[in-house]
Formats: sequence, C-alpha cells, structure tokens
Amino acid sequence: MPVPPPKDTPVLCLDTCAILDIMRDPTRETIRIHEHEASLTLLRAAESDKKLIVLVADHVREEFGGNADNVQAEAKRAIVKFQNRLDELNALTGLYGSSRQIDASHWEDHELRCREVADRWLKVGDSISHSDQILSRASSRSIQARSPARKGKDSIKDCVILETYLDRVRKLREDGLTAPIVFVSSNTRDYAELSEGEAEVRNDIKDEFESLELEYAPNMAAAKHFLKF
Repeated sequence: MPVPPPKDTPVLCLDTCAILDIMRDPTRETIRIHEHEASLTLLRAAESDKKLIVLVADHVREEFGGNADNVQAEAKRAIVKFQNRLDELNALTGLYGSSRQIDASHWEDHELRCREVADRWLKVGDSISHSDQILSRASSRSIQARSPARKGKDSIKDCVILETYLDRVRKLREDGLTAPIVFVSSNTRDYAELSEGEAEVRNDIKDEFESLELEYAPNMAAAKHFLKF
C-alpha cells in the first residue's frame, strides 16, 4: 500500500496525451510556448523533494510506450522539413544579394531532448495499477457512454484511466489530503466542453470531479494554475 503524500502536497494525474504533447511537431501552428514552460516548471517541482506528487496510471504508461516512437519520428520529420525550407529561403535571399543567413542548427536533436523530458515525467510519476473493481466500473462507464466514452467509439482504455485516477483520488481525500488535485488531458473532445471560451469538464462527469475536489486541466498551463505553482 503506497504511503499517502502529506496533506498539503498537490497531486497531478497525467493522461497519455499530456505527455505526448511535449514531443509533438514543434513547428505546428497550435504550439503554445507557455504550456511547455508550465510543463517544465511542474516537472522540476515533482523532481525536487516531491513538492508535487505525480500519478501515472498503468494504462498511461502502456499507451505512451505504444505511441511515443511514432510521435517522436513525426516530430523529427517536421523539423527536417522546416530546416530544409530555411535552407531554400537562405539560398533565395542569397541570390538577391543578402549575406545574412538563418541558422537553424540549434534544432538538431530537439526531438530527442523532448523525449528525454517526457521520459522524466514517467520516471517521477508514481505508478497506479487498476483492480477488477476499477475495470468493472470502466466497463459500465463505456457501456453507458459516459465521458470519456462516446457512442460508436471504443473508449474502454480511457475509461480505465479515468476510473483508476478517481479511485486513487477518492482514497487520498479519505486519508485527509486537502491540497489541489488535477487531472490533465488535452483530449478535450472527450473530457471537456466550452463555457465562455474556457474548457470545462463535461457535464455528465462534473459531479464526480466536484465531489472529489478534482480539477480538470486541458493543458499543463491550466494544471499549473490549478496546482498554484
């Protein structure tokens, strides 16, 4: 039985996509620098005398292992494409008399550095396994199409991940933990709906989150805010 964290230590529950987001194509238009800054701030807090407790469900580790290499490879291809484009632009401006060049050498191995950070998140996280009871609750959630499940979508793994965290958070609250607890997932399609431009947890699971004083964060920046770092 794991030792519960101190009552004033905040807790972060990681979904798979929140870790993979660190590694995704860095040239995409949707990238947000402050989210990466928040991720690194929280990671350092978790690695520094456990100022932040990180929980990682076993299914999250499995999903990361099954997807990380592909995400890393996609990021590498995007970086090479970006570098090649800069080379072309440098050549074009050179033809018209400019001696200035854009140096993109610092992009070399960027995808490897991002992978190292993602691996650090998994290393610092406390593993949580699921019980038969959790599997049963996840199955019921999926059959009833309650978030993160949806009709016509195989959502059992997502349901197991959520039920695993709900079970652990319930135990932490029963043990007297009063600090903020946040579940972070950029899978807003399955977990969130917009309210005045902000992503909030879906109505059909809102009561579950509120009863446990569990916050939903669509990205690391929001998680950092809720965790008060």
